[in-house]
Amino acid sequence: MTGAVRLARHAGRIPLLRHVASHAYGRYFDRAGGRVRMFHGIYPDFPNARAHVPPRRLVGYDNEPSASRVLDEWLQIWPYDYPVLYWLTRLLPECRSVFDWGGNVGLKYFSYRRYLEIPPTTTWWVSDVPAVVRLGRAVVSREGNPRSLQFTTGLEALETADLLFASGSIQFIENPFAALAAHRDLPRHAIFSKVPVTDRPAAVTLHNMGSAVCPYHLFNRETLLRNLEGLGYRLVDAWTSPDCSCEIPFHADYTIPAYSGLYFRRQDACI
Repeated sequence: MTGAVRLARHAGRIPLLRHVASHAYGRYFDRAGGRVRMFHGIYPDFPNARAHVPPRRLVGYDNEPSASRVLDEWLQIWPYDYPVLYWLTRLLPECRSVFDWGGNVGLKYFSYRRYLEIPPTTTWWVSDVPAVVRLGRAVVSREGNPRSLQFTTGLEALETADLLFASGSIQFIENPFAALAAHRDLPRHAIFSKVPVTDRPAAVTLHNMGSAVCPYHLFNRETLLRNLEGLGYRLVDAWTSPDCSCEIPFHADYTIPAYSGLYFRRQDACI
């Protein structure tokens, strides 16, 4: 937690200081760069949030600074990864194709393969924005060109995948469930990790990740489950990840102390 967030938390509790502190935090948020992870504001949707991105700031991951910002996490495994590893251990033997939505440069593929046996016949597709995919292909070349790892900027490979995997990514996608609904054939299994889920009404905040600022979903739990059930999925397992949280200064009711992980299976699928 940054000093600015701590100061905003305490000042926000004092009515006479709240307005001044909110303005000061907003100015700091707009300018902050480097290794920061900050949130600001509550908005009804992506367009409203995007309209409040500070001028001259990069937006999202489709740029070189944002594409490369997570390379310092290379091969790291976090506590929220272990439930995913458990389910992948069970599911991968029957999967001919994994669709890693928002998988960056293949971070989870490279870190997980040290602990998982990825069948040689399984293709691991990473779908991301063009700047990330360009860097990912360079990383693959550096890592010996593993044949099982492929990159795309689209969702076409989703229709032939057996497993949809999204780790910390769907909150950055404006309409993730509509994007899935546009495809007739969806994977039998779906694992979502590191998702900001709240019992409050769904909202959007702004996320400053240092290299850029971008809109960021805060999903309502019931609505998220209903959207996925509408796509033919049923919830099999759910877990929380206290190692990943979200605090939005001056909006304490939207603090998420632990992100969520969820494993879904299509109604007509069996392990």
